[in-house]
Amino acid sequence: MNVLAEAPLVAACVLTLASAWTDARTGRIPHRLTMSMLGIGLLLALVGGGLVGLGYALFGALLCACVPLVLFYATRGAAIGGGDVGLFGALGALLGPTAGLQVELASMVLLAVFALLIITWRGHLFSMLKRTLWLSVNWALPKTQHRALDPELMIPMRMGPAICVATWTFVTLEHFYSFLG
Repeated sequence: MNVLAEAPLVAACVLTLASAWTDARTGRIPHRLTMSMLGIGLLLALVGGGLVGLGYALFGALLCACVPLVLFYATRGAAIGGGDVGLFGALGALLGPTAGLQVELASMVLLAVFALLIITWRGHLFSMLKRTLWLSVNWALPKTQHRALDPELMIPMRMGPAICVATWTFVTLEHFYSFLG
């Protein structure tokens, strides 16, 4: 087993576990945690792959931070927090662009599933589906017929735990597939 090849995976697991813990408890992911892991990811890439490895890690960090950064600015921080953006960037540096984007997509899907479960548990699934249908045609209606969002359907969610589950699942599957052959 190559320790240098495993170090980014271990660092990603430690980073997401610490981020999930702090996000679940405080609703924030500290930038000093994500930025220090970004630095570690870049350093590990430089040591393991030279300048090519560093460039690959930088590309992964930028690519994985771009999608959530657009969402962050488009919603003025209401849909995703700055700590989540930093966490995705650090994961892009640690895992690379392809794996980083896989974890990012899996995290967003998990968060959507969590939201659907919460809405169902609270008994708001039908009203949420009705509201989704209404919003899909809302843009075409005159402004006088637009409806505001129901506050009860707006669920504050923590993304850190979903990112942690997605990362740990990715790392576990990577080891499982490498074990198989």
